[in-house]
Amino acid sequence: MIRDFRINGAKAPDAMHKAKVTMVTGMGVVKEDSTTDKFANISDTETVADIFIVDKERVPSGINCARGDMSDYDEDFVGIKANEPVSMDKYHAGEKFGTDQYDETITKELAIDTKVAWKNGLMTKATIASPYVFKGFHNDNGHLLAQVEVSDTATTNA
Repeated sequence: MIRDFRINGAKAPDAMHKAKVTMVTGMGVVKEDSTTDKFANISDTETVADIFIVDKERVPSGINCARGDMSDYDEDFVGIKANEPVSMDKYHAGEKFGTDQYDETITKELAIDTKVAWKNGLMTKATIASPYVFKGFHNDNGHLLAQVEVSDTATTNA
């Protein structure tokens, strides 16, 4: 799940790609473009370079089409199948977002202002220089989202 807390609403997400593998909204992805295909893929190495946060249109399917109210966390809204069209958000300095896609290094004990990166689609405590800064957790109606703010300067953790 991805939540925008503070963004420039005038920028448009990149909606020209499809998922290369099964993934979940809120994961960090990189572009894999060729002359014939445009994919969003999960990097297996720690990275902050050209990271996008993946999202998708919230369209119910099957019996969910008859439901009047659905959680944003419903599988129809967060699960992304391989080759499904996605949108990718690139966050810039001053923007802040939250995601539930993080690994075991992101805990309540993690210090505010710790730099973070992405590996295997999940946010992780950075071992490389990063402009992405952990800003604590946000309780999104029972779902714990890690808050990330983008700095204009990439630095390393002490």
